[in-house]
Amino acid sequence: MDDNENRLPERPLRDTLVLSFAFMAIFTSYMTIQSLQSSLNQEAALGIISLACVYGAFVVSGISAASCIKIVGAKRSLVIGWVVHTLYVASNFYPTWGTLIPSSILLGGVTGPIWTSLGLYLAANSDAYSRIKNEGMHSALSKLNGIFFMCMELTHVIGNLISSSVLRQSSNIDNANNVTKTCGAEDCPVAANHTIIEQPDKNVVYILLGFFLLCDIFGLCLTVFLLPNLKSRKSNQQTLLKSLVSCCTTLADKKVMLLIPLFFSQSMNQGLLLTEFTKAYISCSLGVSMVGFIMACYGGSTAIFAILIGYLAQYTGRYFLFVVAMCADMTMLLVFYFWKPNEHQLYLFFIIPCIGALSEAIYQAQFNSLVSILFKEKIDSAFANYYTAKALGYTATFITGVFMCLRIRLIIAVTLVVIGFLGYVGSEFLYSKTKLLQNRKDDNYASSDEQMGL
Repeated sequence: MDDNENRLPERPLRDTLVLSFAFMAIFTSYMTIQSLQSSLNQEAALGIISLACVYGAFVVSGISAASCIKIVGAKRSLVIGWVVHTLYVASNFYPTWGTLIPSSILLGGVTGPIWTSLGLYLAANSDAYSRIKNEGMHSALSKLNGIFFMCMELTHVIGNLISSSVLRQSSNIDNANNVTKTCGAEDCPVAANHTIIEQPDKNVVYILLGFFLLCDIFGLCLTVFLLPNLKSRKSNQQTLLKSLVSCCTTLADKKVMLLIPLFFSQSMNQGLLLTEFTKAYISCSLGVSMVGFIMACYGGSTAIFAILIGYLAQYTGRYFLFVVAMCADMTMLLVFYFWKPNEHQLYLFFIIPCIGALSEAIYQAQFNSLVSILFKEKIDSAFANYYTAKALGYTATFITGVFMCLRIRLIIAVTLVVIGFLGYVGSEFLYSKTKLLQNRKDDNYASSDEQMGL
């Protein structure tokens, strides 16, 4: 048995479940707050700008994530991240420019190491699982990623159901009180055509935030006491400078460059679904108390799709799945563009998130698998670049939401879906070409060895 096998996790499935439940607890609070930010903190666009700060700082932390993890370690990165998540929830009890913005920047600063650590844990667990079960790496990656992202998407179900149940107790939830000219794609960040949502009672919001605070503490305890340390793949620690150079060098890889538009596009589409759909469609037409119920449907659908796709991937392959995901994204965006929402079309409010859920379930698991397979020799830096590109997509979505009309942003999003898919096709072509050349080289070496032995 080689050194690499000795460093693999001994209980990969158990470790994946611990990791999944910890993330589920933490992101039950964060994802629900993210869905409500644009509706609860509308004044001077504080909610949207705070989200832009989170993902703007995520860009910086994503670039330096690999070096931070080499210094601090994957588990410690998660622990520090959960502490900051707790502080972020606490800042929402009194959301002002002096509390919410600094905590958002701090949260973005730890988000890069959090998600890069996750990628490393899942890659190591999948490697160990494939050896134990004698399965292919893609099959193992798809299964464990499917389990993890199923749990992650349950955060939408749990958090959003609780948020809607609590917010319905408020006396200020009647959507008839909303002051708006139009809902849907016509929403524009100008006084003449801007959606203004009635705010729920403060004490009701405090109850909701108190529950989210307990979720963060629970996730922190799970990580501290049950998640094992991830052993380094290298005995020597790289310096910060060398690690940053490695990250930038990976960014120059043609396959990475081709995939960046797809990563960017997927996060932009998610940003539109989680903020603009919740504000300009749901809150505007039905009231803020319905946001949770509808987004819980989204989370439940994504969880079901995630676990199904995790097992179907070994039969369909990733090419087919990426085509399905692109079609789902395109369908969702076109519906956003042409649909004029009203309270008499309640069924559509639940169907649309399910379309987005299919895309999200495929991309979440398959992106991790894709990065792990295509960049096996530089996986730390590849994951850092992946999450940095996603952060840029979210940041662009939230920043443009402050000054750009939704209809224009939807046109940009549709264009990026096409560009992103073409980039994916190009990256797969380069990978196949490289693999073919390597196989030929191996065959030539084998042939030479046989001739020398004759």
